[in-house]
Amino acid sequence: MKNFAREQAHLTGLARRLLELSQQPENQEKRRRWALHNDLLSTPQPLIWVCPDDDGAWLELVPESGLFCEDAELRALERKLLQYLYQAEHLQDDMVFEPCVYWELPGEYTGYHYGRLGQTRAWGYEIRKQAAGWRALRMEEVIRSPADWDILLSHEVDFIRDDAGLARLEEKLGSAMSGVIEVRFQLPYSVLVQALLIDLVHLRGLEQLMLDLYDEPELLQAALAHMAQTKERLLLRLEKERLLFDNRINIYTGSGSLGYTTSPRKQDSEVRLEDMWGFADAQEFSHVSPAMFETFAIKNQQLGLRHFGMACYGCCEPLDNKYDLIFEHLPNLRRLSVSPWSNIELAAERIGRRAIYSWKPNPGLVSAGFDEAAVTALLERVKRAAGGCHLEIILKDLRTCGGTNVNLKKFISAAGRVFGREETGLRG
Repeated sequence: MKNFAREQAHLTGLARRLLELSQQPENQEKRRRWALHNDLLSTPQPLIWVCPDDDGAWLELVPESGLFCEDAELRALERKLLQYLYQAEHLQDDMVFEPCVYWELPGEYTGYHYGRLGQTRAWGYEIRKQAAGWRALRMEEVIRSPADWDILLSHEVDFIRDDAGLARLEEKLGSAMSGVIEVRFQLPYSVLVQALLIDLVHLRGLEQLMLDLYDEPELLQAALAHMAQTKERLLLRLEKERLLFDNRINIYTGSGSLGYTTSPRKQDSEVRLEDMWGFADAQEFSHVSPAMFETFAIKNQQLGLRHFGMACYGCCEPLDNKYDLIFEHLPNLRRLSVSPWSNIELAAERIGRRAIYSWKPNPGLVSAGFDEAAVTALLERVKRAAGGCHLEIILKDLRTCGGTNVNLKKFISAAGRVFGREETGLRG
């Protein structure tokens, strides 16, 4: 590689900065607070994490034009390092930094691999992810007739690791880091998620899925039950083959949070499902009745989720009339998402201190301006309602931040004032 030595020197410099950052006392304190919080031993002040989208706001904050590396894989590594360093310097939230960078384990997932642009087969079907605009895709539904369901019903989902690809990346990326920090390989996010519905929507279409609830309930139930069962079998195979990893760290957990707990970390080869966070949601069923949600979604999703030590549930959907059902079916439930479309007070009443109240403010609050009075009033409302809960504030789904970090900083500052984090020294 012609420029490897120059790119290696650049990346090693960034790695040294991340290593130093990970060793700072305030970083150690944030790690401790997340662990207590996730074990439902939290302090009154909420934890705050601002999480820009990799293909959204991060492109504005760490633009491609500013990257040094030319090699595509080293460029991706550089981008990860720069995002960590940018977060530490500009966003004084509770993000924790470790002396490592995470990389998706190479291989083929035969379910639907979210974000994998080059995927051509999923659940046994040939699929086409068609461009529909800048970084937008349109899916062509492949389940159109009753006979088309048979392909899904006979497919055993799998993850086929690419050992040769892994060896190549370990050598290349490890050399680029010069031993300063680690590059840790982890299963793709899609492999572990037990949502099911998002896969089916991409194969069947959302409108048709809604009609299937009424027109083909038995066929739909058979499909979701099969998907749940084969996903469960995959989880158990991955555990048996020791391909899991300890996700109680500073990676995206559930629908947005960090995963630290007070339990000792394990080597990846020793990790069992009972050590891990699991996740499912039902965004596609936002306006489906509780009865249908229970029958088609949670009863199937719990099959895989029950094996994890801690379950996260929900993303952008309101769960206002479904909290009790979720608790009933997931005895290992630890985190519930309270989306911008949720009733804040009802969520606090139903969640209480039984699980983490993961509040997701509307990203529109910071994407194109900042109304300080309105944001402050909203934060005060959350404090009144959920101040006694195990509260976290996760500002995510940031497709844009208007090309500036100013509004993000203002949000973090406003939250600090409202929740008294500045006075207690817990702000960043």
